[in-house]
Amino acid sequence: MIESLLSYFAISYESYFVLLTTAAACAVLSPFLVLRKLSMVSDAISHSVLLGIVIAFFIVKDVGSPFLIVGAAIFGVITVFAVEFLSGTGLVKNDDAVGIVFPMFFALAVVLITKFARNVHLDTDVVLMGEVIIAPLNRIEFMGIDLPKAFVQMGILLVINLLFVIIFFKELKVTTFDRGFAKLAGFSSAALFYALMTLSSFTAVTAFDAVGAILVVSFLITPGAAAYLVSKDLKVMITISVGYAVINSSIGYVLSLLMNVSMSGMTATVAGVTFLLTFLFNREGLITAIFIRLKRKSELKSELFLTHIGNHSGKKEEREELGLGSIKDHLKWKQAEVDKIAERLIKKGLIRIDIDKNIYALTERGREKFVEIGESLPPVKRVVCSGL
Repeated sequence: MIESLLSYFAISYESYFVLLTTAAACAVLSPFLVLRKLSMVSDAISHSVLLGIVIAFFIVKDVGSPFLIVGAAIFGVITVFAVEFLSGTGLVKNDDAVGIVFPMFFALAVVLITKFARNVHLDTDVVLMGEVIIAPLNRIEFMGIDLPKAFVQMGILLVINLLFVIIFFKELKVTTFDRGFAKLAGFSSAALFYALMTLSSFTAVTAFDAVGAILVVSFLITPGAAAYLVSKDLKVMITISVGYAVINSSIGYVLSLLMNVSMSGMTATVAGVTFLLTFLFNREGLITAIFIRLKRKSELKSELFLTHIGNHSGKKEEREELGLGSIKDHLKWKQAEVDKIAERLIKKGLIRIDIDKNIYALTERGREKFVEIGESLPPVKRVVCSGL
C-alpha cells in the first residue's frame, strides 16, 4: 500500500502543493472572517462571484483572461455591499440578507451560462466541486520555471494575504474586537472591512478552478472556527488555522488517493471531521466537559466519604456510622459504589480498614486531607458537612 501511495504521489504531487497553497491562503484570512461573524458572507462571496466571471467573459470573450478574476472580485465586493445595505436598513437580518443576495446572483450566473454560453467551458459543476487532480495540467512559466498556474496564483495570493495581515495586524485586531475604540482611534473600519472582503473575493475566485466553491467555503471558515475553539489569542489563532489547513489538506490528499475519490470532496470532509473532533475534545469541548463533570462527581463523592469518616471517627456511634456493611445506609449509596470509592481511597493511602472494629478509618494522610477539605469549605457548608 505504501509503494502504491508513493507512486501516486510521484504522479500527483503537484496537485498536493496546489491544494496545500490554496488551503494556507484561505486559512490566513479565516480567523478574521470567523471573529467578525462573516462566515456566511464568505459563503455568499464564494458563490456569487460566478456572476462576475460570467459577465467579464461576455465582455472579453476569453476564458483565460485575468479580467475574469477582476470581475469576480468586483462582484464579491458588490455582494458585500448588497448584504450590508439590506441588513443596514434594519428591516432584514444579516443572515436573511445573505440568503437573499447570493442565491440570486449565483442562480442568475447559472441561467446566463446555460442560455448564452452552452458551448463555452464555464462548467458549473467544476465551479462547485472543482478537481484538484487536473489543476497541474493548466501550466504557466514563472521565473523561468514551468509550474501549475493554480499553484502560482494561489502562492501569490498567499503572500499578499500574509503581508496584509502582518502590515495591518494591529488595525485588524482593533477593528475586529472593538469597533467603537477603533473609530475613536482614527482607524478606518470600513476600509479594512472592504479590503478584507476584496482579498476574500480574489482568494475565492482564484481557487475556483482548482478546488471548487464548496472547498473554498470549507477553507475560509473551518480552520478559523476550529482555531477559535483552541485559543482566543489572535496570533495563535492564525497559526493554528494554517496548521489545520495543512493537516486537512494532507489527510484529504492521502485518503483521496487511497480511496480513489474526489480530492476536494475528501478534503472538505476531513476538515469537517477535524472541526468536530476539536469541538468535542478541546478544553471546553462537549466530551471534555462530560469527562470533567464525571471526574468532579467522583472527587466529590470521595471527599464526602472522607468527611463522613472524619466526622464520626472516635465517637461512640462510629461502629454504626463507619461499619463496612452499614456505612452505605448512612450515605444512601449502593454497596458497590461504597466498595469502589473505598478501594480508590485505600490505594491513595487516605483510609484503611480497622479490622478490630470492622470499620473504615482515616490514615495520617487521610486526616490531613479531611482538615484540608474542611478549611476549603465556606462556613455554612462546613456546618452542614459536620452533621454528616
